[in-house]
Amino acid sequence: MIRFASTTVDLPDDSEAVSDYLYERGLSDGLPVIVPTVERVERMLSGTRRDPASSLGAMPPSNAPATVEKVAINAVLAGCKPEQLPVLIAAVEAVLDPAWKLDAVQPTTMALGPMVIVNGPVRGRADVNGGTGSLGPGWRGNATIGRALRLLLINLGGARPGDVDRSTQGFPGKYSFCFAENEEESPWEPLHATRGLEAAESAVTVVAVSSSTNVSDSTDDAADLLRTITGGLTNPSTANVMDPLSTPVLALNALHATILARAGFGRAQLQDYLFEHVRLPADALSARRAHLRRSAGEDLFLVDGRIPFTNDPGNILIVVTGGMGGNHSTYMQNGLYGHAISRRVDE
Repeated sequence: MIRFASTTVDLPDDSEAVSDYLYERGLSDGLPVIVPTVERVERMLSGTRRDPASSLGAMPPSNAPATVEKVAINAVLAGCKPEQLPVLIAAVEAVLDPAWKLDAVQPTTMALGPMVIVNGPVRGRADVNGGTGSLGPGWRGNATIGRALRLLLINLGGARPGDVDRSTQGFPGKYSFCFAENEEESPWEPLHATRGLEAAESAVTVVAVSSSTNVSDSTDDAADLLRTITGGLTNPSTANVMDPLSTPVLALNALHATILARAGFGRAQLQDYLFEHVRLPADALSARRAHLRRSAGEDLFLVDGRIPFTNDPGNILIVVTGGMGGNHSTYMQNGLYGHAISRRVDE
């Protein structure tokens, strides 16, 4: 017997059979699953002190209640371990915050998908990598936590690709996107400590992103590095330039962050620098995109005659992830919906 959506179904404990069963009913991301037997779900629930029947909220657009038990079922499907369940619960709480606008993220034609950034002691317990290869494969926590969140958006929210989910092309990060901050090698305080949480706490920050751009430079000169970074972020085609409230993400590897810190940049100083230098000419947007930006206010939000890629330097998320080896950082755009929300992980 398997447990799904608080009911039991008479199916064998066979991954292929259950994967086919769910896939045929549109309750899958297309990948094979772990069978959510009653025993496995109960073992998953041992990872939290919360009441399995308690609800984290209604998940749009279907508005099915996201109970702790249903979160645990999808965690089993994705291959999570009980130690990873508290991180997933916090991520669900973040996307269900009305300010995150999940009701708009789910059906959008944009490629937006949730990216989960993990901070604090839970990183080790949940096996979430923030070092070398943090944005890629090889780490169970990174892969399964992000995947479980996607399954919840499908199975509880009803966002089946091609149906409710109308994303024109999609984005590989919509399968799973979760990583940790490399707090040990970062020259700055942890990301969550800048967002109203205690540095010693565990936390997640969830932001919807729709692409990633590699920022590659082997220079050890901060001025040269900043020239490369600002050039890579100055892009009139991104969604965030239509949205003055966007929370774009710059994921610096530990080496790039250290080079900038040695030149006197703290996180806040780097945010100010990017705000001042990542700007577009006033006529850079198409008529349609200019209209969308104007719809948020009286004008194009020009600053010194140019369009900033977000209207508040504090909105720029700068996270340190990846190791000291190599010269590659990543820029990820956000816009219109899914602005960054942080939540404490209740362990």
